[in-house]
Amino acid sequence: MGLFAKKQKDSTPPIEKKDLIYCDKIFTEPPKNYGKPKPLSKITEEQFEKYTAVLTHFQDKSLQLPVNTSTHDEKRPLNAEEKRWLTRECLLRYLRATKWDVNKAIEGLTATLTWRREVGLSSGGVNAKPLTQDVTSVENETGKQIVLGFDINRRPLFYLKNGRQNTEPSFRQVQHLIFMMESAVTIAPQGVETITVLIDFKNYKEPGIISDKMPPLSISKLCLNVMQNHYPERLGKCVLVNIPWFAWAFLKMMHPFLDPRTREKAIFDEPFENHIEPSQLEAIYNGKLDFKYKHDVYWPDFCNKVDEIKTTEFNRFLKFGGVVGLSEFDLKGKHDDITYPVDFKNV
Repeated sequence: MGLFAKKQKDSTPPIEKKDLIYCDKIFTEPPKNYGKPKPLSKITEEQFEKYTAVLTHFQDKSLQLPVNTSTHDEKRPLNAEEKRWLTRECLLRYLRATKWDVNKAIEGLTATLTWRREVGLSSGGVNAKPLTQDVTSVENETGKQIVLGFDINRRPLFYLKNGRQNTEPSFRQVQHLIFMMESAVTIAPQGVETITVLIDFKNYKEPGIISDKMPPLSISKLCLNVMQNHYPERLGKCVLVNIPWFAWAFLKMMHPFLDPRTREKAIFDEPFENHIEPSQLEAIYNGKLDFKYKHDVYWPDFCNKVDEIKTTEFNRFLKFGGVVGLSEFDLKGKHDDITYPVDFKNV
């Protein structure tokens, strides 16, 4: 069956009302029966040497990086936020994405650090407006992007609902995706690096929704660039449903811009219920979560919980030395002593 061929939809009995679970806010931990965090994966001796080379580069106290992507005239050293972002797992993600090419991994990390300064994810930029919940709040008034629930692999579920579009195409839509993607990976629990993306193209007829049309190719390419270049190895699975004819045409146009690994993780025209357990899935997709988006309830709760997680992780980063190469396993944990020091050799 071809990549864009339509698949036969499986049908299951609808969930009875008495079994529904009311919710209007996110939950930040997967069910306990989904298992415990997995320890760091082993790597080869050669891979560890390449990882060490990248680590050494970014540990250099004299290192300075550009403050924006357009000009490299002004440079600044890494700040604490950026050192916290440069975790052991982060360096390994960029190495895997570049097939263990040390120079390309360093180039990719440098480009992303500069980009993060430019878009306001880091205070290392110059006159960059911080990318906060206030900047993107209007984009989510109809709940067109939400993080809710976890899959069986403990990955957060990130819903994108194109049919709940409430604004005209603009760069703010790209900022919205960045803010939500950053939040989704923040919510990822200890031992989890990837997220599951659920894309719904159904057109919802509700107040505030203005269009079910696909975004312009220019905006879509910008969003794709963000996902592939600045969040590599973060996609665990992507499931797309309710795909209308014009969306199929759009997906075919976008196909050449997808890297092979992204294509492998995309699942077209299969029900979400085939991939997510009912207790973690919205009722409109035949799950048990009786979720109705209320912007004044969901949005502040979501943003506050994400901020709390970031603050906790940053405090743990400082507690464990505040240096490049600390492990996300330690930053996302609740244990008192460091499990994976920077010089830990997991070969």
